[in-house]
Amino acid sequence: MDYNIKGPNSRNMYTCRIKDGSKYGRLYSGKTKQVLIEKLNAMWIPPTKKTKNEMTVGEVMKGYIDYMTNRSKAKIDGKKRIKPQSLKTYELHHSNIWNFNNVKFREGFGKRLNIFGQNIIDVKITNIDERFLKELLNQIELNFTEHSPKYKKETFNSFKSSLLWLHEQNKELYPMTHVQGFTVSIPKKEAFVPNVPDAQLILKTVDEVCTEKYALYVHFCARGLRASEANALKPEDFDFRNNTVKIVRMVDCYRNVFTEKEYEQPLKSLSAKRRVPLGETFGKRVKQYLNNNPDIEWLFQAQFKYDGKPIKQSNLAIRGIHKALKKLGSKVSYKRAMHPLRHYYSSLMLAEAGKKGLNPQWVAKRTGHGDLKTLFGTYSHHIHEDDNEFEEYLSKQITG
Repeated sequence: MDYNIKGPNSRNMYTCRIKDGSKYGRLYSGKTKQVLIEKLNAMWIPPTKKTKNEMTVGEVMKGYIDYMTNRSKAKIDGKKRIKPQSLKTYELHHSNIWNFNNVKFREGFGKRLNIFGQNIIDVKITNIDERFLKELLNQIELNFTEHSPKYKKETFNSFKSSLLWLHEQNKELYPMTHVQGFTVSIPKKEAFVPNVPDAQLILKTVDEVCTEKYALYVHFCARGLRASEANALKPEDFDFRNNTVKIVRMVDCYRNVFTEKEYEQPLKSLSAKRRVPLGETFGKRVKQYLNNNPDIEWLFQAQFKYDGKPIKQSNLAIRGIHKALKKLGSKVSYKRAMHPLRHYYSSLMLAEAGKKGLNPQWVAKRTGHGDLKTLFGTYSHHIHEDDNEFEEYLSKQITG
Protein backbone atom coordinates (compact mmCIF):
# COMPACT_ATOMS: atom_id res chain seq x y z
CA MET A 1 0.00 0.00 0.00
CA ASP A 2 1.36 3.46 -0.93
CA TYR A 3 1.44 6.11 1.79
CA ASN A 4 1.87 9.88 1.46
CA ILE A 5 4.43 10.27 4.27
CA LYS A 6 5.64 13.73 5.26
CA GLY A 7 8.49 14.83 7.49
CA PRO A 8 10.42 15.05 9.54
CA ASN A 9 8.53 17.97 11.09
CA SER A 10 9.65 20.43 13.80
CA ARG A 11 9.23 17.66 16.39
CA ASN A 12 11.45 15.34 14.32
CA MET A 13 8.47 13.09 13.54
CA TYR A 14 7.24 11.59 10.27
CA THR A 15 3.50 11.85 9.69
CA CYS A 16 0.85 10.42 7.39
CA ARG A 17 -2.86 11.19 7.16
CA ILE A 18 -5.14 8.34 6.06
CA LYS A 19 -8.62 8.94 4.66
CA ASP A 20 -11.24 7.29 6.84
CA GLY A 21 -14.41 9.06 5.78
CA SER A 22 -14.05 11.89 8.30
CA LYS A 23 -13.33 15.52 7.39
CA TYR A 24 -9.57 15.44 8.04
CA GLY A 25 -8.83 11.69 8.12
CA ARG A 26 -6.70 9.85 10.65
CA LEU A 27 -3.20 11.08 11.54
CA TYR A 28 -0.35 8.65 12.25
CA SER A 29 3.22 9.52 13.31
CA GLY A 30 6.55 7.80 13.93
CA LYS A 31 10.13 8.67 14.90
CA THR A 32 11.44 7.23 11.62
CA LYS A 33 9.91 6.60 8.24
CA GLN A 34 10.26 2.82 8.66
CA VAL A 35 8.62 2.87 12.10
CA LEU A 36 5.70 4.81 10.64
CA ILE A 37 5.32 2.39 7.73
CA GLU A 38 5.26 -0.55 10.15
CA LYS A 39 2.67 1.22 12.27
CA LEU A 40 0.51 1.93 9.23
CA ASN A 41 0.72 -1.67 8.09
CA ALA A 42 -0.24 -2.89 11.56
CA MET A 43 -3.14 -0.43 11.83
CA TRP A 44 -4.49 -0.92 8.30
CA ILE A 45 -8.24 -0.24 8.37
CA PRO A 46 -10.56 -0.74 5.38
CA PRO A 47 -12.19 2.40 4.02
CA THR A 48 -15.58 3.56 5.24
CA LYS A 49 -18.63 3.94 2.99
CA LYS A 50 -17.33 7.31 1.77
CA THR A 51 -14.18 5.74 0.32
CA LYS A 52 -15.51 2.31 -0.69
CA ASN A 53 -15.74 3.19 -4.38
CA GLU A 54 -12.08 4.25 -4.43
CA MET A 55 -10.70 1.00 -3.01
CA THR A 56 -8.66 -1.19 -5.35
CA VAL A 57 -7.76 -4.89 -5.47
CA GLY A 58 -4.12 -3.94 -4.88
CA GLU A 59 -4.97 -2.25 -1.59
CA VAL A 60 -6.89 -5.29 -0.40
CA MET A 61 -4.15 -7.72 -1.41
CA LYS A 62 -1.44 -5.66 0.28
CA GLY A 63 -3.58 -5.15 3.38
CA TYR A 64 -4.24 -8.87 3.61
CA ILE A 65 -0.54 -9.77 3.39
CA ASP A 66 0.25 -7.15 6.06
CA TYR A 67 -2.43 -8.72 8.26
CA MET A 68 -1.08 -12.26 7.70
CA THR A 69 2.45 -10.99 8.40
CA ASN A 70 1.26 -9.76 11.78
CA ARG A 71 -0.47 -13.08 12.40
CA SER A 72 2.83 -14.86 11.80
CA LYS A 73 4.17 -12.96 14.81
CA ALA A 74 1.29 -13.36 17.26
CA LYS A 75 -2.36 -14.27 17.72
CA ILE A 76 -4.63 -11.51 16.32
CA ASP A 77 -8.39 -10.95 16.51
CA GLY A 78 -8.78 -14.23 18.38
CA LYS A 79 -7.26 -16.12 15.45
CA LYS A 80 -4.30 -18.45 15.95
CA ARG A 81 -0.77 -17.52 15.03
CA ILE A 82 0.19 -18.86 11.60
CA LYS A 83 3.45 -20.62 10.77
CA PRO A 84 6.19 -18.88 8.70
CA GLN A 85 5.77 -21.31 5.80
CA SER A 86 2.04 -20.44 5.67
CA LEU A 87 2.95 -16.76 5.28
CA LYS A 88 5.42 -17.67 2.52
CA THR A 89 2.62 -19.55 0.75
CA TYR A 90 0.26 -16.56 0.95
CA GLU A 91 3.02 -14.28 -0.36
CA LEU A 92 3.81 -16.69 -3.19
CA HIS A 93 0.19 -16.96 -4.31
CA HIS A 94 -0.28 -13.20 -4.23
CA SER A 95 2.93 -12.78 -6.25
CA ASN A 96 1.45 -15.21 -8.76
CA ILE A 97 -1.32 -12.67 -9.33
CA TRP A 98 0.72 -9.49 -8.89
CA ASN A 99 4.24 -9.14 -7.57
CA PHE A 100 4.53 -5.82 -5.74
CA ASN A 101 8.33 -6.14 -5.59
CA ASN A 102 9.66 -4.51 -8.77
CA VAL A 103 13.20 -5.85 -8.31
CA LYS A 104 12.09 -9.46 -7.95
CA PHE A 105 9.64 -9.06 -10.82
CA ARG A 106 12.46 -7.83 -13.11
CA GLU A 107 14.44 -10.89 -12.04
CA GLY A 108 11.63 -13.09 -13.34
CA PHE A 109 9.86 -13.86 -10.07
CA GLY A 110 6.06 -13.73 -9.96
CA LYS A 111 3.39 -12.53 -12.39
CA ARG A 112 1.33 -9.44 -13.11
CA LEU A 113 -2.06 -10.50 -14.40
CA ASN A 114 -4.46 -8.37 -16.42
CA ILE A 115 -8.23 -8.70 -16.30
CA PHE A 116 -10.06 -7.45 -19.39
CA GLY A 117 -7.01 -5.35 -20.33
CA GLN A 118 -6.65 -3.72 -16.89
CA ASN A 119 -3.98 -4.41 -14.29
CA ILE A 120 -5.68 -6.49 -11.63
CA ILE A 121 -4.41 -4.33 -8.75
CA ASP A 122 -6.07 -1.26 -10.27
CA VAL A 123 -9.51 -2.88 -10.48
CA LYS A 124 -12.01 -1.29 -8.08
CA ILE A 125 -13.53 -3.59 -5.48
CA THR A 126 -16.98 -2.54 -6.60
CA ASN A 127 -16.23 -4.01 -10.07
CA ILE A 128 -15.55 -7.53 -8.80
CA ASP A 129 -18.35 -9.79 -9.95
CA GLU A 130 -18.73 -13.37 -11.18
CA ARG A 131 -17.53 -12.37 -14.64
CA PHE A 132 -14.34 -10.92 -13.12
CA LEU A 133 -13.70 -14.08 -11.07
CA LYS A 134 -14.16 -16.33 -14.11
CA GLU A 135 -11.69 -14.23 -16.11
CA LEU A 136 -9.20 -14.37 -13.24
CA LEU A 137 -9.42 -18.17 -13.34
CA ASN A 138 -8.84 -18.06 -17.12
CA GLN A 139 -5.74 -15.89 -16.65
CA ILE A 140 -4.37 -18.22 -13.99
CA GLU A 141 -4.87 -21.15 -16.37
CA LEU A 142 -3.08 -19.31 -19.20
CA ASN A 143 -0.16 -18.13 -17.06
CA PHE A 144 0.51 -21.35 -15.11
CA THR A 145 0.19 -24.06 -17.75
CA GLU A 146 3.06 -26.10 -16.25
CA HIS A 147 1.55 -26.15 -12.74
CA SER A 148 -0.92 -28.62 -11.27
CA PRO A 149 -4.67 -27.95 -10.98
CA LYS A 150 -4.20 -27.88 -7.20
CA TYR A 151 -1.57 -25.13 -7.46
CA LYS A 152 -3.87 -23.03 -9.66
CA LYS A 153 -6.78 -23.55 -7.28
CA GLU A 154 -4.68 -22.49 -4.28
CA THR A 155 -3.55 -19.34 -6.12
CA PHE A 156 -7.16 -18.39 -6.81
CA ASN A 157 -8.30 -19.27 -3.28
CA SER A 158 -5.55 -17.11 -1.79
CA PHE A 159 -6.96 -14.13 -3.70
CA LYS A 160 -10.46 -15.13 -2.61
CA SER A 161 -9.26 -15.23 1.02
CA SER A 162 -8.10 -11.62 0.81
CA LEU A 163 -11.57 -10.55 -0.36
CA LEU A 164 -13.29 -12.56 2.37
CA TRP A 165 -10.93 -11.01 4.92
CA LEU A 166 -12.18 -7.60 3.77
CA HIS A 167 -15.72 -8.93 4.14
CA GLU A 168 -14.99 -9.87 7.77
CA GLN A 169 -13.87 -6.31 8.51
CA ASN A 170 -17.27 -4.93 7.55
CA LYS A 171 -19.89 -7.45 6.36
CA GLU A 172 -22.49 -4.77 5.69
CA LEU A 173 -20.16 -2.64 3.58
CA TYR A 174 -18.55 -5.56 1.74
CA PRO A 175 -21.15 -8.37 1.45
CA MET A 176 -19.07 -10.37 -1.11
CA THR A 177 -21.89 -12.86 -1.65
CA HIS A 178 -20.72 -13.57 -5.21
CA VAL A 179 -17.22 -14.32 -3.88
CA GLN A 180 -18.39 -16.59 -1.06
CA GLY A 181 -20.38 -18.78 -3.42
CA PHE A 182 -17.70 -18.97 -6.14
CA THR A 183 -15.80 -22.26 -5.80
CA VAL A 184 -13.19 -24.05 -7.89
CA SER A 185 -13.29 -27.81 -8.14
CA ILE A 186 -10.42 -30.01 -9.32
CA PRO A 187 -10.27 -33.74 -9.99
CA LYS A 188 -9.07 -35.63 -6.94
CA LYS A 189 -5.55 -36.90 -7.42
CA GLU A 190 -4.89 -40.38 -6.14
CA ALA A 191 -1.98 -40.58 -3.71
CA PHE A 192 0.97 -42.74 -4.72
CA VAL A 193 1.36 -45.84 -2.54
CA PRO A 194 4.29 -48.20 -3.17
CA ASN A 195 3.40 -51.86 -3.44
CA VAL A 196 4.41 -54.22 -0.64
CA PRO A 197 7.41 -55.94 -2.34
CA ASP A 198 8.88 -52.58 -3.45
CA ALA A 199 8.41 -50.97 -0.02
CA GLN A 200 9.96 -53.94 1.77
CA LEU A 201 12.94 -53.96 -0.60
CA ILE A 202 13.47 -50.22 -0.18
CA LEU A 203 13.45 -50.44 3.62
CA LYS A 204 15.77 -53.45 3.55
CA THR A 205 18.18 -51.57 1.28
CA VAL A 206 18.00 -48.50 3.55
CA ASP A 207 19.30 -50.65 6.42
CA GLU A 208 22.09 -52.00 4.22
CA VAL A 209 23.45 -48.77 2.73
CA CYS A 210 22.55 -46.02 5.25
CA THR A 211 24.00 -45.17 8.63
CA GLU A 212 21.65 -45.82 11.55
CA LYS A 213 20.62 -42.19 12.00
CA TYR A 214 19.29 -41.85 8.46
CA ALA A 215 17.83 -45.36 8.40
CA LEU A 216 15.81 -44.64 11.54
CA TYR A 217 14.38 -41.51 9.97
CA VAL A 218 13.10 -43.53 7.02
CA HIS A 219 11.63 -46.20 9.32
CA PHE A 220 9.76 -43.61 11.40
CA CYS A 221 8.12 -42.29 8.22
CA ALA A 222 7.31 -45.90 7.29
CA ARG A 223 5.46 -46.16 10.61
CA GLY A 224 3.02 -43.38 9.88
CA LEU A 225 4.91 -40.25 10.96
CA ARG A 226 5.01 -37.21 8.72
CA ALA A 227 8.53 -36.12 7.75
CA SER A 228 8.06 -32.94 9.82
CA GLU A 229 7.01 -35.01 12.86
CA ALA A 230 9.87 -37.52 12.60
CA ASN A 231 12.37 -34.69 12.20
CA ALA A 232 11.13 -33.09 15.44
CA LEU A 233 11.64 -36.12 17.73
CA LYS A 234 13.66 -35.77 20.94
CA PRO A 235 14.94 -38.47 23.33
CA GLU A 236 12.50 -37.22 25.97
CA ASP A 237 9.55 -38.11 23.71
CA PHE A 238 10.12 -41.86 24.06
CA ASP A 239 8.55 -44.14 26.65
CA PHE A 240 10.44 -47.42 26.35
CA ARG A 241 8.50 -49.02 29.19
CA ASN A 242 5.46 -48.99 26.90
CA ASN A 243 7.42 -48.72 23.64
CA THR A 244 5.68 -45.56 22.45
CA VAL A 245 6.69 -42.12 21.20
CA LYS A 246 4.62 -38.95 21.63
CA ILE A 247 4.18 -36.52 18.74
CA VAL A 248 4.00 -32.99 20.15
CA ARG A 249 5.98 -30.73 17.79
CA MET A 250 7.09 -30.37 14.19
CA VAL A 251 10.03 -29.00 12.20
CA ASP A 252 9.43 -27.58 8.73
CA CYS A 253 11.66 -27.85 5.68
CA TYR A 254 13.40 -24.59 6.69
CA ARG A 255 14.27 -26.07 10.13
CA ASN A 256 11.79 -23.85 11.98
CA VAL A 257 10.63 -25.59 15.17
CA PHE A 258 6.96 -25.37 16.21
CA THR A 259 5.86 -26.13 19.76
CA GLU A 260 2.73 -25.55 21.83
CA LYS A 261 4.60 -22.89 23.80
CA GLU A 262 4.54 -20.54 20.80
CA TYR A 263 1.75 -21.91 18.61
CA GLU A 264 -1.80 -22.82 19.49
CA GLN A 265 -1.58 -25.66 16.97
CA PRO A 266 2.07 -26.52 16.26
CA LEU A 267 1.24 -29.70 14.33
CA LYS A 268 -0.67 -30.03 11.07
CA SER A 269 -3.97 -30.68 12.88
CA LEU A 270 -5.33 -31.16 16.39
CA SER A 271 -5.48 -34.92 15.83
CA ALA A 272 -1.78 -35.00 14.89
CA LYS A 273 -0.86 -34.81 18.59
CA ARG A 274 -0.76 -38.48 19.61
CA ARG A 275 1.20 -41.43 20.98
CA VAL A 276 2.51 -43.92 18.44
CA PRO A 277 3.44 -47.52 19.40
CA LEU A 278 6.90 -48.62 18.27
CA GLY A 279 6.62 -52.35 18.79
CA GLU A 280 9.18 -54.26 20.81
CA THR A 281 11.69 -54.86 18.01
CA PHE A 282 11.79 -51.31 16.65
CA GLY A 283 11.62 -49.89 20.19
CA LYS A 284 14.81 -51.79 21.11
CA ARG A 285 16.50 -50.45 18.00
CA VAL A 286 15.68 -46.84 18.85
CA LYS A 287 16.72 -47.35 22.48
CA GLN A 288 20.07 -48.77 21.37
CA TYR A 289 20.64 -45.75 19.13
CA LEU A 290 19.96 -43.38 22.03
CA ASN A 291 22.26 -45.39 24.32
CA ASN A 292 25.00 -44.98 21.72
CA ASN A 293 24.31 -41.23 21.52
CA PRO A 294 23.56 -40.16 25.12
CA ASP A 295 24.24 -36.43 24.67
CA ILE A 296 21.98 -35.59 21.71
CA GLU A 297 19.14 -33.08 22.10
CA TRP A 298 17.35 -34.12 18.90
CA LEU A 299 17.04 -37.64 17.57
CA PHE A 300 18.29 -36.41 14.20
CA GLN A 301 20.96 -33.78 14.74
CA ALA A 302 24.31 -33.09 13.10
CA GLN A 303 27.31 -34.85 14.57
CA PHE A 304 29.51 -31.83 13.87
CA LYS A 305 28.67 -28.10 13.82
CA TYR A 306 25.48 -28.58 15.84
CA ASP A 307 23.52 -25.30 15.95
CA GLY A 308 20.64 -26.25 18.25
CA LYS A 309 18.33 -27.52 15.50
CA PRO A 310 17.81 -30.92 13.86
CA ILE A 311 19.18 -31.83 10.44
CA LYS A 312 17.36 -30.45 7.41
CA GLN A 313 14.69 -32.83 6.08
CA SER A 314 16.12 -32.82 2.56
CA ASN A 315 19.52 -33.91 3.89
CA LEU A 316 17.90 -36.71 5.89
CA ALA A 317 16.14 -37.89 2.73
CA ILE A 318 19.29 -37.65 0.57
CA ARG A 319 21.35 -39.75 2.99
CA GLY A 320 18.42 -42.05 3.66
CA ILE A 321 15.79 -43.14 1.18
CA HIS A 322 17.38 -41.51 -1.89
CA LYS A 323 20.62 -43.35 -1.22
CA ALA A 324 18.70 -46.64 -1.20
CA LEU A 325 16.68 -45.73 -4.31
CA LYS A 326 19.87 -44.82 -6.17
CA LYS A 327 21.25 -48.29 -5.51
CA LEU A 328 18.01 -50.02 -6.47
CA GLY A 329 17.51 -48.05 -9.67
CA SER A 330 14.71 -49.42 -11.83
CA LYS A 331 14.16 -52.45 -9.59
CA VAL A 332 11.42 -50.57 -7.72
CA SER A 333 8.68 -48.09 -8.55
CA TYR A 334 8.70 -45.10 -6.21
CA LYS A 335 7.69 -41.42 -6.41
CA ARG A 336 8.77 -38.46 -4.26
CA ALA A 337 10.60 -38.76 -0.95
CA MET A 338 9.14 -39.64 2.45
CA HIS A 339 5.38 -39.21 2.26
CA PRO A 340 4.58 -42.35 0.20
CA LEU A 341 5.92 -44.37 3.14
CA ARG A 342 3.25 -42.81 5.34
CA HIS A 343 0.63 -43.73 2.71
CA TYR A 344 2.06 -47.25 2.67
CA TYR A 345 1.72 -47.58 6.45
CA SER A 346 -1.83 -46.21 6.39
CA SER A 347 -2.87 -48.59 3.62
CA LEU A 348 -1.43 -51.55 5.57
CA MET A 349 -3.34 -50.50 8.67
CA LEU A 350 -6.60 -50.02 6.77
CA ALA A 351 -6.27 -53.42 5.14
CA GLU A 352 -5.50 -55.21 8.39
CA ALA A 353 -8.10 -53.21 10.34
CA GLY A 354 -10.70 -54.43 7.87
CA LYS A 355 -9.63 -58.06 8.30
CA LYS A 356 -9.68 -57.76 12.09
CA GLY A 357 -12.96 -55.83 12.26
CA LEU A 358 -11.33 -52.64 13.55
CA ASN A 359 -12.77 -49.20 12.90
CA PRO A 360 -10.93 -47.11 10.26
CA GLN A 361 -11.21 -44.17 12.67
CA TRP A 362 -8.73 -46.09 14.78
CA VAL A 363 -6.34 -45.87 11.82
CA ALA A 364 -6.90 -42.12 11.71
CA LYS A 365 -6.13 -41.92 15.41
CA ARG A 366 -2.86 -43.81 14.96
CA THR A 367 -1.69 -41.81 11.94
CA GLY A 368 -2.92 -38.41 13.12
CA HIS A 369 -5.31 -37.73 10.24
CA GLY A 370 -7.85 -35.00 10.85
CA ASP A 371 -10.32 -35.41 7.96
CA LEU A 372 -12.02 -38.72 8.74
CA LYS A 373 -14.84 -38.31 6.24
CA THR A 374 -12.57 -37.82 3.25
CA LEU A 375 -9.98 -40.45 4.16
CA PHE A 376 -11.96 -43.17 5.84
CA GLY A 377 -15.66 -42.54 5.43
CA THR A 378 -18.13 -42.28 8.27
CA TYR A 379 -17.94 -44.86 11.05
CA SER A 380 -19.51 -44.77 14.49
CA HIS A 381 -18.62 -47.88 16.47
CA HIS A 382 -15.85 -48.31 19.06
CA ILE A 383 -12.31 -47.09 18.35
CA HIS A 384 -9.89 -49.77 19.51
CA GLU A 385 -6.94 -48.83 21.66
CA ASP A 386 -3.35 -49.08 20.37
CA ASP A 387 -1.34 -52.18 21.19
CA ASN A 388 2.26 -53.21 20.58
CA GLU A 389 1.26 -56.75 19.61
CA PHE A 390 -0.45 -55.43 16.49
CA GLU A 391 2.53 -53.13 15.90
CA GLU A 392 4.80 -56.19 15.84
CA TYR A 393 2.52 -57.69 13.21
CA LEU A 394 2.69 -54.49 11.15
CA SER A 395 6.49 -54.33 11.54
CA LYS A 396 6.79 -57.76 9.95
CA GLN A 397 4.57 -56.63 7.08
CA ILE A 398 6.65 -53.48 6.62
CA THR A 399 10.10 -55.04 6.65
CA GLY A 400 9.27 -58.55 5.41
